[in-house]
Amino acid sequence: MKQFCVVAIALVGTIFATTGGHAQTAGAAQTAEPRAIDWNARMPWASWEAGVNTWWNNFPRTAQGVEPFKIFDNVYYVGIQTGQSLLIPTSDGLILIDGTWADTADMVLDSIRKIGFDPASIKYILISHGHVDHFAGVGRIKQVAVNARIGTSAADWALIESQQGRPGSGLPFQRDLVINDGDVIKLGDTAIKTYVTPGHSVGALAFDIPAKLGRRTYRIVNPRVGVRVPPNMTEPYIKSIERLKALGPWDGYLPEHPFLSMRAVQISAKDFYVGPAPLPKPAGPNASVQGAAAVNGFFDQLLKIAREKLAAEQQAPAVR
Repeated sequence: MKQFCVVAIALVGTIFATTGGHAQTAGAAQTAEPRAIDWNARMPWASWEAGVNTWWNNFPRTAQGVEPFKIFDNVYYVGIQTGQSLLIPTSDGLILIDGTWADTADMVLDSIRKIGFDPASIKYILISHGHVDHFAGVGRIKQVAVNARIGTSAADWALIESQQGRPGSGLPFQRDLVINDGDVIKLGDTAIKTYVTPGHSVGALAFDIPAKLGRRTYRIVNPRVGVRVPPNMTEPYIKSIERLKALGPWDGYLPEHPFLSMRAVQISAKDFYVGPAPLPKPAGPNASVQGAAAVNGFFDQLLKIAREKLAAEQQAPAVR
């Protein structure tokens, strides 16, 4: 299987596909940009995103199972091959970031059980943003985690509500916790700081995660970096990435989709987050601890492309 994946990725490494989680999300007006230039194809992850998505688009999403794995002592990957769901155990219950698609929610629940936790112990379900590949599974997860609070930003609550009832949007759920910029989600011995970072969606959230491994605690940023945004969101995107860089130093960057990684072509979700070595050598215990200089350099790459996008949009003739 891995050999086939490598071949598939290599063959399409220069094909900049527009399929996959971001392009297929509901609420397409938030992410689809009518333009001649595919700016995402200029981003550092473009070739391996194309390879990963081209491979997995040959299969139903329910074939995207991933054996759950530990990234840090208190951060586990319980998502699918192309989309994150992060489990953060605390001394007083569990925090889950994102629920994936409606038809993969049970895979998330099964992954939580496989690593020895009870999904009923989830106290918070945090939705990073209102795209269907991140929120559609939440209603199903809430059926099991009956005591969980569901939280996202006010703007993206509205975005989610505008999509509920559409095909693929999953079981509906009610507006609950409204997360404001700078709010801290505290549960037991863990506190996750949240930042509202418009751009990838109108109210996208970035999470400041205290990731523990042994005696060390690493400051890890889990942001929304996809640049498939309409022209009116390009400047907010730039300001949000500038702000996240300024909020550092960060010990590491944890992408919301494995393929939005600093790492060159890999085979599986686990490879992007924890290895294998090299490409590049981690600054810490695994590939999600890249070090402050690498994280800043990555943000600079994103800003360069986004600023070029903004300049092109400002020079374009107005549509009449």
